[in-house]
Amino acid sequence: MKEYDYSLDAIKGISCILMIMAHIPLYFNGNERVFQIVAGLAPVLFFAVSGVTTTLQARRRSFRSMLSFYALFAVIGFSYNLMWRPDIQAFKIMDVPQIIALGVLSVYLLEKYLKPPLYLYLLLSLIAYSVHGFIGHRLPDFPLKSVLFTETIGFTYFPWMFAFVAGIFAYRCSNRVNLILALCAGLLLAVVSYGGVHEADFVKYNMSVQYLLLSLVVLFGVFYLFRRKKSYASTNLILYFGKHSLLFLFTHLFLILAFDRLGLGRLYIVWMWGLALVCTYAAMRILLWLGRYIEHYMDHPVPWVLIVVGVVAVPLVTSNRDFIILAEAVLGILFSLNYKKLSSLMSASPSSRPLPATQDQA
Repeated sequence: MKEYDYSLDAIKGISCILMIMAHIPLYFNGNERVFQIVAGLAPVLFFAVSGVTTTLQARRRSFRSMLSFYALFAVIGFSYNLMWRPDIQAFKIMDVPQIIALGVLSVYLLEKYLKPPLYLYLLLSLIAYSVHGFIGHRLPDFPLKSVLFTETIGFTYFPWMFAFVAGIFAYRCSNRVNLILALCAGLLLAVVSYGGVHEADFVKYNMSVQYLLLSLVVLFGVFYLFRRKKSYASTNLILYFGKHSLLFLFTHLFLILAFDRLGLGRLYIVWMWGLALVCTYAAMRILLWLGRYIEHYMDHPVPWVLIVVGVVAVPLVTSNRDFIILAEAVLGILFSLNYKKLSSLMSASPSSRPLPATQDQA
């Protein structure tokens, strides 16, 4: 087992910063829109790191414990979906928590029972996209189609599984290969974009070839850059965000929605980015401090049952959008502060050994 790998936290930390840029609820033109499109690739890096950390968990966790934990991860994760879409329709859409659960369980099965050679992970990433690009839209409707395929909104198994397995390849291959693949993907992107670039080609939900290639440029390029760095300061802010990325996910979104509700969207975009980043950091520090006073209560199943019931019940008992967002944010933050407690409850043989990379999958 490798020693703790800070590069994975660093990659997630960069993804957190990109999320701030991507999630400001405004539409931009020109250079600002370019930044927003690139920042929208943050999930690619999150999913890639999740794939890597899953291969490390596969050596020490049973499938039963993984299935139990990630089933609850997906259900409690609907609190994040409901912050974006505060009504019961949110339960019909796969978002970051649900695709992480599916992706992690798939990688676990691959790594635990099939142990594919390295090149196959790269091939699987291309297959995952190909199923989306050439098969998904040709299929008639069936009950799980919205989980497996989509052309409008949400993160679905195809094509997003590509990021989980591509991340494993990027982590295990030589760093020179990462650089070569990033350059090759960039060259192909330039070729397929010759004659004009259309914004519709860079909408992530209906993933085009151009969006896939841009994703691969960023994925392999970021892994190349951060794997070159041999040491990180313990006080590094990027590492802090990466280590607590699940908490960041809920905190930054709640603050951005609150700022928008207060009318702060009229601020210049760079000021909005800075305000959201600084406030998220301050809020995370406060929440982590407060979390110490409640963590001992989370060693028992009852609080987790209440959280699950709360996530599902809130949009069923009220249609007040502000209340739903606030309640789901509280439940999501409570989950993000204590998810490791839930993981140990689900584990048949919990270990006190530190993971090589954080279990924080989001």
